[in-house]
Amino acid sequence: MTSPVLIGVDIVEADRLARAAGRGGAVFSGHITTPAERELGTGEEAFPVKESFIKAVGGRPPGFSWHDFEALAERPAGWTGRLLDEAAEELTASTGLTLTGGATYAVRGACRRAALVRLASHQAPMEGAVAGAARWGHSAGLLVSLAIVFVDRKGE
Repeated sequence: MTSPVLIGVDIVEADRLARAAGRGGAVFSGHITTPAERELGTGEEAFPVKESFIKAVGGRPPGFSWHDFEALAERPAGWTGRLLDEAAEELTASTGLTLTGGATYAVRGACRRAALVRLASHQAPMEGAVAGAARWGHSAGLLVSLAIVFVDRKGE
């Protein structure tokens, strides 16, 4: 059985993001990223990646936190990796922007609940952990990100 997937894309001017991060410093970084993400070295891509996840789940639900999405050390693998590779190729073909980075993401809190509601509208109620995966890249002064959200049904 094919699982439904939610998709989001974000493109932001790198200079604009750098100015915002410069003004906010450690407060900005702490607001957007978790301590574990900072240990992983999550950089400037964290903001557009999380914005693409927000778009995938349908916006910022009540109770939203930037920490609802947390980068994990693993790169997308299996069907999620293949789906992201295919979508990244299509995005590159249509925009000329190349996506070279990638990671899997935990999806928690209000965004997890919002994702379950949107995913359940596509088929029977969802069971399993809500997860995410993203690809991102820098090109022509832009940061571009592509994210998917899905129910991780181990063993399928």
